[in-house]
This record gives sequence, structure tokens and C-alpha cells, in this order.
Amino acid sequence: MNTFDKNPVQFPFHVLPIGLQQVIQRVHAETQAPLPLIASSLLGAMSLSCQDLFDVEPKEKMRYPISLYQMILAESGERKSTVDRLLMSGIRELEAEWEIEHQDHVSNNKTDISVWEVQYHALRKKLQQDIKKGEDPEKTIKALIECSNAKPKEPVRKRVVINDITTAAIKKMLGTGWPSLGLYSDEAGSILFGELLSDSALLNSLWNGSSIEVDRASTEVFKIEDARLSCMFMVQPQLFEAYMAKKGEQSRASGFFARTLFCAPLSTIGQRTSDKEEWLINNSNPMALEAFNKRIRERLQKAVWRRITGQPRDIIRFSPEASARWSAEFNRVESLCTPLGSLENFRDYASKHAEHVSRIAGVLEGFCSGDALVSDQIMYAAITIANWYFDSFIYLMSKSCIPEEIRFADLLDSWLQHKIHNYPNCVFPKNHLLKFGPNSVRSKCSLEKALATLFQRGKINVFKHGKTNYIQYLPYGTPRV
Repeated sequence: MNTFDKNPVQFPFHVLPIGLQQVIQRVHAETQAPLPLIASSLLGAMSLSCQDLFDVEPKEKMRYPISLYQMILAESGERKSTVDRLLMSGIRELEAEWEIEHQDHVSNNKTDISVWEVQYHALRKKLQQDIKKGEDPEKTIKALIECSNAKPKEPVRKRVVINDITTAAIKKMLGTGWPSLGLYSDEAGSILFGELLSDSALLNSLWNGSSIEVDRASTEVFKIEDARLSCMFMVQPQLFEAYMAKKGEQSRASGFFARTLFCAPLSTIGQRTSDKEEWLINNSNPMALEAFNKRIRERLQKAVWRRITGQPRDIIRFSPEASARWSAEFNRVESLCTPLGSLENFRDYASKHAEHVSRIAGVLEGFCSGDALVSDQIMYAAITIANWYFDSFIYLMSKSCIPEEIRFADLLDSWLQHKIHNYPNCVFPKNHLLKFGPNSVRSKCSLEKALATLFQRGKINVFKHGKTNYIQYLPYGTPRV
């Protein structure tokens, strides 16, 4: 992936509340990772902590979860794992505490089960004796039913973050385990090509907050209700390109991409120095990250208590000023989706843009203040950030809107440029291109389209020697008139 596929505009973190800006600055100081990567990870952690506590309601009878799906494209060495560790430390610590509690509950439950089994078997034996003696068994039957209904249930394991997982496992966890999860991976290549992303209908339904009936012959029957799922996939650009070539069209057509916030930041590799790190550390707030993770814990603990006590989620609505701004943004984007509009080729994402705005606004307001109304300032921030993600989507997906002969030519141009040192005088036998060139041009039809375009650009000469056709690559081009 080259820089033209990435959003050259810096993430607008200046629109965020000051406290969140300080968190981003501190993480950047400690990692020198790309700011968009840090900001996206920050939003993901906030969403995960609040998704089971709040829903957002832009207008009456229009209620959305505030879960976010994110795809972050970053090279190996961009310190994705370090960023994840810093921003998710509050979640990991809380999970570790919950696991200790769970093991205690499991141990106690084993004792309770043993006691129950003795009581249950004793009642069954008593029932057999009543029947054998001809005595009225009604009282014993009633006691047996009560005992059966009182069987101790297996403790539910509270989890927040899951990593590599199968479709069946995530269904079971959401349906029979803890129903608010985040599927997070800082190396998501296996998830990208795994079975889960092939089940876009499941992911789309979970993003919508819909109920799902799980009824398979080989598994138990259960229902996923009132569940929440956030996703954050950090993946290397080359793997994403391979995924796009194989399944990108399907993912976009299914609506999964339209529900995803894409981030493809410019790399900071080669620009990270010890002097710069020292300056950044000295000019950032050392307490910001600690306060952020404390807030994460508070939100998660409150969400757990909501579940335990059976309380409904709080509804975040829009203030009159925020509502007016949201409506204006909805109308602006809608007007650009006409046949000659600038978003004609991106109507799929445009159809979800207002919902992305709503979710981001809900995350920001719910996490930072917990107020029931989104302020005009937060709405402005949400719209600005959502538009940045929309631009990133356009940068990444524009290739699918480019005529195939141009795409083929770009691929072949890049391949020839990388291989010129292996061929004397930059001369390539044409049949080598068919055998060893980019996969997309290994057919006569696609190769001819690519060569014709490169010839028009002045990047190649075509000649024949004996019975062999040759292509001479001209790295600096020879413009044709």
C-alpha cells in the first residue's frame, strides 16, 4: 500500500475534549506511534467501556448502540501492541480481578452442586419408596420439582476482550456467557481471513444490536439478546490488500465495510528519535493516561452493575443545538449522493454516516460526562471525526471505482519498477509478465490492457526480436504526443 491509499490529513484530535487530547499526547510521547492510530485505539477503548451502559437516540424511535467497528492499517513496527497495552491496561487489570473472582465462584459452585446432587438423589429415592409403598407421592414430587429448579447455575465468566475466535464460539459467548464483548486484535491477519468475517450477516446484526436465534443441529439452542460487540482489527496493509483482492467486493456489498471506521495512518517509522521522545515526554501530562484507565474501569464496573441489577441502559439524546447540527450534516451528505454527486460511488458508507456520527457522539458524551444530552461541542467533534473516517474510507475504496485497465497498469508499473534490477536494460520478455507478473495481469486480456495504458503513459516500449516479444520499462517515462 502506498501513501496515496492513506489519508494524508491528520486525525482531528484537536476537536476532542482536552482530557482526551492529553491522553493521546501522552501515549504518542511514550510510543511515537502515528496519532491517528492512537486516537482510533482511544475511541475503541472508550466505546468498549460504555457500550453496555448507554445507547444513543438521535431522534424519537431511532435508537442505536454505541459499539464501534474499526479497522486500523499499520505496518509491522508501528508499535500497535504498545499502544494497545497502554490504552487497554485498565480493562486488562479489571479482567484479571474478575478472573480471580470467577475461580472462587467456580470452586464454591462445585460444593453447591455436590450438596444439591445429594438432595436431588435423596428425593428421587424417596419418591421411589413412596410409589413402592403405595403412599401419596404428591408432596415428594413437589419437593423434587423445587429441588430441580434450584439447581445451582454455572457462574458466568465476565470477559471484556476476546481475540482470535470462531463464529460458533462468539455466538455462544454472547448468547450464554457475558453479553458485552470487544473483539480486539493488534495482529488481525488470522481474523481477516478466518470464518468470522465471512459471516457478515452475524457481524452486521450485532452492530445493529439485533436479537439472533442460534439453532443448529450440532449445538444447543439459544438466543442472543441485548448483546453488544465492539471490534478493532489492527492489520498490516499488505494483508488488507490481499483481503481486498480476495473478499473486498463481498465485504463491501454485504454492508460490513459501511459499518466500519477505517484508519490508514501515515507511518512514523524513521522519524522516531530519542531526542524527540524526551521532548514529548517532558511536554505531556503524566497523569492523563492513569486518569483515562481509571475512567475506563469505572464505566465497565457500572455497566456490570447495570447487568446484575437488571437496569436498562441510559439513553443519550441530542440537545436542540446538537440535533440541528446532526440534521444539517445528514442533509449535506445525502445531497452529495445524487448520480452526479461526489459521493455517488460511496453511497453504501454515506448511508451509515449519520449513524457513525451518532455513535461517536454517544461514546464521547457517555465516557467524558455521562450526561443525558449530547452538547453542540461534542456533536461538532463527532461530525469532524466521522468525516475524517469517511475520507479514509474513500482513500481506501477508491481503487474499486477506478477502471480496471488503470488498476492493472498501476499494478504492473509498480511490479516492473521493483524488478528492473533483475532484467538487463530494463527489458522483460512478455511471456515473463504472464508467468511471474502481478496475479491480476496474468491473463492475455488484462496484460494487454495494462500494457496499452503504460504505453500511453510513456512508461514502456514494445518490440519484437526473433519470435519473442519484449517490453522495455522506462522508469522515468517518455511522454507521448
